[in-house]
Amino acid sequence: MRRLKSCFPLETGKWNSKIGALTLAGLLAFGGAASAFADENNEKVISSLQQQQTITVSGNVQDTQGMPVPGANIVIQGTTTGTITDMDGNYSLDAPENGTLVFSFIGFNTQVIPVEGRSTINVTLEEESLGLDEVVVTALGIKRETKKLGYGMTEVAGDEIASTNTVNPVQALQGKSTGLTIGASDGGLFGNSKIQIRGVSVMNSKNNQPIFVVDGVILDNNITDSSADWAASSNDFGNMLKNLNPDEYESVSVLKGAAATALYGSRGINGAVVITTKDGEGAKGIGVSVSQTVGIDHVYNTPDLQYEYGPGVMPGYIDYGEKDANDRYYRFDSQQFYLNSNGDPSFRSHPWGGGYGFGPKYDGRMVEHYDGEMRPYLPAKDNMLDAYDLGINSNTSVALKGGNEDGNFYLSHSYNYRNGTLPKNTFSRNATKFSGSYNLASWLRAEASISFTTSTPKNPQNDLAQQFATGGLNNLYDTERWKEREIYQASHGGVPSSAYGDKYAYVPGNSIWFSYNMNENVRKEQVTRPIVRLTADLSDWVSITAEGNMNHYTMEHELKQLGQGYANEGGYYELKHDRNVSRTGKLVANINGDITEDISTSVMLGGEIFDQEMSMTRAWTDGGLIVPGKFFLDNSKKTKLSEGRVYGTKQINSLYFLANFGWRDQLFLDITGRNDWSSSLVYTDGTGNYSYFYPSVSSSWIFTESFDTPSWMTFGKVRLSWAQVGNDTDPYNINKGYSVGNHQINESSFAYYNTRSTTSVDPDIKPERKNSFEAGLDLRMLQNRVGLDVTYYDETIENQIGNVPIPYESGVNELLTNVGTLNNSGLEISLKLTPVKTSNFNWTTTFNYWDNTTKITELHEDYGAYRVLGGYVDYGNFRIGSVAYEGGEYGVLMSDSKPKVWQSEDANDPRNGMKVLTWRDDWRGAYYTRSYEVEEVGKMQPDFEGSWDNSFSFKGLTLSVLLDARYGGHLASYANRYGTAYGWLETSLAGRDPQHGGVEWTSEYSDTEGRTYSDGVIPDGVFQEGQTVTAPNGSTVDVGGMTYQEAFDAGYVEPTHAGTHTYFNNSWGSGVVNDDWFEEVKYIALRNISVGYNLPKSIAQSIKAQNLYLAFNARNLGYLYNSMPNNLNPEGFRGTTSTESFLERSFMPYTASYTFTVKVDF
Repeated sequence: MRRLKSCFPLETGKWNSKIGALTLAGLLAFGGAASAFADENNEKVISSLQQQQTITVSGNVQDTQGMPVPGANIVIQGTTTGTITDMDGNYSLDAPENGTLVFSFIGFNTQVIPVEGRSTINVTLEEESLGLDEVVVTALGIKRETKKLGYGMTEVAGDEIASTNTVNPVQALQGKSTGLTIGASDGGLFGNSKIQIRGVSVMNSKNNQPIFVVDGVILDNNITDSSADWAASSNDFGNMLKNLNPDEYESVSVLKGAAATALYGSRGINGAVVITTKDGEGAKGIGVSVSQTVGIDHVYNTPDLQYEYGPGVMPGYIDYGEKDANDRYYRFDSQQFYLNSNGDPSFRSHPWGGGYGFGPKYDGRMVEHYDGEMRPYLPAKDNMLDAYDLGINSNTSVALKGGNEDGNFYLSHSYNYRNGTLPKNTFSRNATKFSGSYNLASWLRAEASISFTTSTPKNPQNDLAQQFATGGLNNLYDTERWKEREIYQASHGGVPSSAYGDKYAYVPGNSIWFSYNMNENVRKEQVTRPIVRLTADLSDWVSITAEGNMNHYTMEHELKQLGQGYANEGGYYELKHDRNVSRTGKLVANINGDITEDISTSVMLGGEIFDQEMSMTRAWTDGGLIVPGKFFLDNSKKTKLSEGRVYGTKQINSLYFLANFGWRDQLFLDITGRNDWSSSLVYTDGTGNYSYFYPSVSSSWIFTESFDTPSWMTFGKVRLSWAQVGNDTDPYNINKGYSVGNHQINESSFAYYNTRSTTSVDPDIKPERKNSFEAGLDLRMLQNRVGLDVTYYDETIENQIGNVPIPYESGVNELLTNVGTLNNSGLEISLKLTPVKTSNFNWTTTFNYWDNTTKITELHEDYGAYRVLGGYVDYGNFRIGSVAYEGGEYGVLMSDSKPKVWQSEDANDPRNGMKVLTWRDDWRGAYYTRSYEVEEVGKMQPDFEGSWDNSFSFKGLTLSVLLDARYGGHLASYANRYGTAYGWLETSLAGRDPQHGGVEWTSEYSDTEGRTYSDGVIPDGVFQEGQTVTAPNGSTVDVGGMTYQEAFDAGYVEPTHAGTHTYFNNSWGSGVVNDDWFEEVKYIALRNISVGYNLPKSIAQSIKAQNLYLAFNARNLGYLYNSMPNNLNPEGFRGTTSTESFLERSFMPYTASYTFTVKVDF
């Protein structure tokens, strides 16, 4: 079906005024609508009241201490008629005898009281809860009051995460917390999303993502590391997190600093996201909750493709079409068509294959299309949108809970199914959880839970969009016509080929559609997570808890590729199994008691054993399949191949403690300590620095409890913390052994060999160690109507473990040792305001700002000038790499492909800083010269990020609008580079005609004399020294040191044809870093809009329910501002590594998600 393009067109680097205006209007419209509704309702009520009998009602309003409340508001419900209390709290007003009065005052809970014919109504107002005693979940699942915490953290309600209806829970956290950097990446329907908390902590790892902890079980948060340089598709199946069920979430806590995560040990060095799931606690009797969500994923817009010019090669290379009197092609005339044997313009067997977009301008003339039929020469506009389907998703959830004074239980099941926007791209998940607790005795409590999830992600291939950018599917390609099976699959079963006379052999993209529709790439995953816990209360102040848990994760992967040759010759089959099992045993003692009346204390002592083992087996066919279309390993033409290994075996033994102290409920101190013994740091002889201890100290002071502060100051807290966290390395990393292998000489003979590692290991490697300092201020004013939270942190991570290059003459290539020190520092600000708060209407707005800078403060001298972290500084499709050097930021981007610039010894030379040009006589033009010197071109880290969240409520109706933003950090785009080079993107239009800035001239070269062109450009640059050109009069002229304009004015050169200039400035072999494809990322995203409505109780009760809730959610609706060239998706980077997320490959379209939910509680 045809996709509708966005009604909000976005001009690159410009404010999207339509989205901006509509968004801002939407933020105010709800309040206006609520007010209008109230006004209209008020008029009706007043009219009704005039017809009712009124009485005089009087009384007194006081607080819970018996003191009068002067200035309290008393209003007849549904009207603006009312009065206020006097200095003694007394009031009097006329009201309907069957009316209702609303009593309210700032700082107190509103009371709604029916008159019921009474003439005297006295009221006691209770102070409003300000959330100062809010309890949150911290490390190890410990519940703490936020006022007692000496570090910053954020807690998000589980329902907020579930409402976004995302497969990966990471995406749902976007914009919800300061210090939390999230990017969607190009992973697709179930792929990974990048998440980092407060920068990078480990230089030698690409994975700097936080751990996820579910009910105390730590889950690996693995990255996707598909190369943007060499892999067209990310083939991202996601990681374990997609198997989590958001319907089960009770709360999600984001733990940021080392003080917050110290008790998790080395696995928490990058932060932690702690998920607490629902259980039956507090349940009385039996309750049932049912929810149903249906939704769509709508591809509404694409980056900017050009639809003005069709297929054809650059000027200077045209070797088709008409000829002049000397039997020469008009090689500079981009309006030339390839002609068939009948002399008709044809694209059926174009000599350049349709891969370049510098051909004739579309004019509607009749041309021969790919199937031999004559049709008008017109662009297939929106053909990229037409390639995508409408994604459909559904989520059904049922939960049952119950309990009594002895115990409780919780049972839930959820089924999620999604059809993606690409062919055969689907995801399904079945998630079941059971938990229960029971008092075995008055002093002994048993708790157990098991979560069992199966999921089936299918066909993650996502290289379709880039085909439109780079010409595989050009702008003449009618997607709706050519993507049908009868086109891409010939009658013999394979892809159409001219060798067999197939009708559609010349239609581009046949192999692409064949691959998407005829292949199967499926992974079946299963996660089982049992937890058993036994708590014994030995006394009123001592308890002991024993716990055992396991996370058992298996994957079965099957890849079936149908042969694309004649009668499906070829083909491939692969079968793979992965297993990841982690087990943890814990024993914890809790001691609670007050030292004195003023000093409270609690102590936790614990120990745990963690072990993990991973294994994989993989087998695949070689040389094609014997019987086409039959997928089993013995169907391999050659000897089937296989591999397998056990890896990742690791054990960490730990002892830890947490001591809490409080003084008069205003000054708090936490002290923790943890010692880990890691098997990864044990050498084969049993030695090593495998034991490491790290402490933390955090404190908070509620100064508003210590001093008499102004009445407008509701709450004030200062917090300070210092912490250490240790870190080990990967299993087997410090114990390098031998490997064995074989080489097949012939069918029955093999040669066997072994190899030793070329990495030498430092015998005294120390564990990495993070030292973190954090200071924060939490202010709440005007009865919690204004809240400000500010945090500054500074972290130093020393003893970074890595490989240092050493001279080859030593017999090895590198040394594994401690290589340097990182430093993270940043500022986080959260401002929360409640501009409007009445008995019926509430508006809360939250502004979040955060920045982080990761620097290399120390780096091993043997790295030389820099260490490459990711990418390539002097090779590949980008020739840009992220690097580390002492004194610089982590992820500085460097390249050998900056344009070379003129620099003379004369500082006053006006040519200094101008780009140097290289001339080509064969196509009579110039392009910018690569410097071939590795230089800094940008950086990976953003300058800052932010979000703006608005929540409105009116009676049972709620509305929330979330925007988030990023400013800074660069993105290198494969699609923009080669889409510009090959002529298919809007940036490739520059100079092609006068409408796009092209220069018109009449050529004086002998072979083109008298011909007029209008696609000229005068490059802004200076010719390199010694550059010679063949002038229009045939002479050879040295133009070295002349600007192009000067050489043109002198008659030595003519304008360069724009298409060829564009191509060579961006091509693989000669392209330079430029603004067409390398740009700083700046965007403001309209991330989420949700509307919810709790229907009146009377309606719910009519179906025997306690609550009936309706909700609508819209996500990823567009960008108010986007700095990227060609309106490129600014979040479409490849993979989720910390080293290469500045590279883009996939040319992602824009997809918005809409869901509708019905939830019923019985």
